[in-house]
Amino acid sequence: MTFKVNYKMAEIDWHHLPPLSSLRAFEATARLQGFSAAARALNVTPAAVAQQVRSLESEVGAKLVRREGRGLVLTEAGQQLAKPMTEAFSLLANGIDGLRQREASRGIRATTTTFIVDAVILPKLCDFWCAHPEIPVSFVPGACLSPVDFDGFDIGIRIGTPEDWPDYRCEPLIECETVFVAAPKLAASAPPQDLPWILGPADRPDARMLAETGIDVDRVERRDIGEISLEIEAARRGIGAIMATDVIVRRHLDDGSLVKLDLTYPRKSVYHVILPSGPVRPSVRTFVDWLKSSVAT
Repeated sequence: MTFKVNYKMAEIDWHHLPPLSSLRAFEATARLQGFSAAARALNVTPAAVAQQVRSLESEVGAKLVRREGRGLVLTEAGQQLAKPMTEAFSLLANGIDGLRQREASRGIRATTTTFIVDAVILPKLCDFWCAHPEIPVSFVPGACLSPVDFDGFDIGIRIGTPEDWPDYRCEPLIECETVFVAAPKLAASAPPQDLPWILGPADRPDARMLAETGIDVDRVERRDIGEISLEIEAARRGIGAIMATDVIVRRHLDDGSLVKLDLTYPRKSVYHVILPSGPVRPSVRTFVDWLKSSVAT
């Protein structure tokens, strides 16, 4: 990966710069006018500060501070170094503080499966915002099999196992059953083998999973409506039977617009929260913890 900066600066030879610890010690000593005050600011002992300043003097080959009465004053060389040093550390501190504030206020973007947002997250999202109104959250629904690109997202939610995302951190969110459902009228019209089935392209696992129930997939009437997010509505309208996790069709089973077919899939499915392997922003951690606790209730 190539990083570009939008400003010009002299090439830095880091091998010829003194250690950061000695630069910090001198900057604090010069700004606060003494080893003791610098030590309090840096949370070290005055002796440690004095040692670091002496080390810097050896590095640059010049005396930077001298005693005058009971205090310290900067030498001419020390004055020459102190001003750019304080300016540099101030710029660095302001830059880091600005970045922290921007990251703290930046909204969370989640790449999720279409149905899990609709069925699980949206019904409870107001509760999250009541507790954390300062954290914006937006969702970009996608297919369960699509990869997670953390260049544009903070978290992903997918069905699978941690082995599917070896480079990321995976935290289990919901364990659920796979069920086979259809509109009541369609379900009553024929046994599952003779129903039309809404099945996606060959690279999707739904046909293979359906075959594991004993259905001869080569003999069923396949109906591919193209867009996966339309499958539940298509099933409710009697276009075909579908397979789904129980959590995303639960409300349709409860209201009677879908009914279960007499088929059983032998394994459970697990939705995972997928996080980048590096640092996670506190707001992201807050949202993930809330999400895991909310779906458990």
